[in-house]
Amino acid sequence: MKKEFNPKWIKIGAAALIIVGLGGYWEWNQLRLSEPGTIDPSELTLVTTVDRGMEPDVRATFEERLAVQKQLVEDNEANGTRDLTAILVLGNMYYGLGELDTAANWYRDILRTNPNDPPALENLGQAQLEMGDYAGAEASWRAAVNISAYEVTYLKLADLIDEHFKERTAEVQMILETAIGNIGQTTGLLTRLGRWYASQGMYEEAISHYQVASVLDPNDESIKETLMELKEKRKNDK
Repeated sequence: MKKEFNPKWIKIGAAALIIVGLGGYWEWNQLRLSEPGTIDPSELTLVTTVDRGMEPDVRATFEERLAVQKQLVEDNEANGTRDLTAILVLGNMYYGLGELDTAANWYRDILRTNPNDPPALENLGQAQLEMGDYAGAEASWRAAVNISAYEVTYLKLADLIDEHFKERTAEVQMILETAIGNIGQTTGLLTRLGRWYASQGMYEEAISHYQVASVLDPNDESIKETLMELKEKRKNDK
């Protein structure tokens, strides 16, 4: 099974993810996302590895680097040193190689002693998504945003609900409104929420969100084009 590797989400290196601080949590913290129901992983048939499309020579070099990183983690453990960054990098390297199950286990190793580690939760959710464990990905990402409000995680959580839990699409509105409350108005959040309103046939609300997004980013032609399309749909809907 081949899936496209998008390094935008999880980078291989010490700085795996840029996690925003907790300062964005003000009175909207009362709207923290609730934990979803759980599904027994044993009931799922999960994808454990994916083909990243690496050329043989590139893969060989990558595996050499991975072996060095794994030895570093093992040496640290043997010396009584638990370096979470080194473990995160190792998990990310396995993820980059397409070894999703192994990557997920290294992220869980971090969470074993640091259950509120945002990068480990974020990256675990990404691995779970590609494995087909959608409930697991949702739980990981909800936990991540409840600890540290990060725009990309909110957006991925909204997309996950829309794509894999269609009967719960109404929750997308709360997820995105909570994100705006915690982070503030951003072009990404406003247009994503506007798109959700449009999917519900709520064109007035969709237009208002795109209009604010257009003020924030007046040079974005795609926002202008979407606004025109939404206004046309609103006119035809009357």
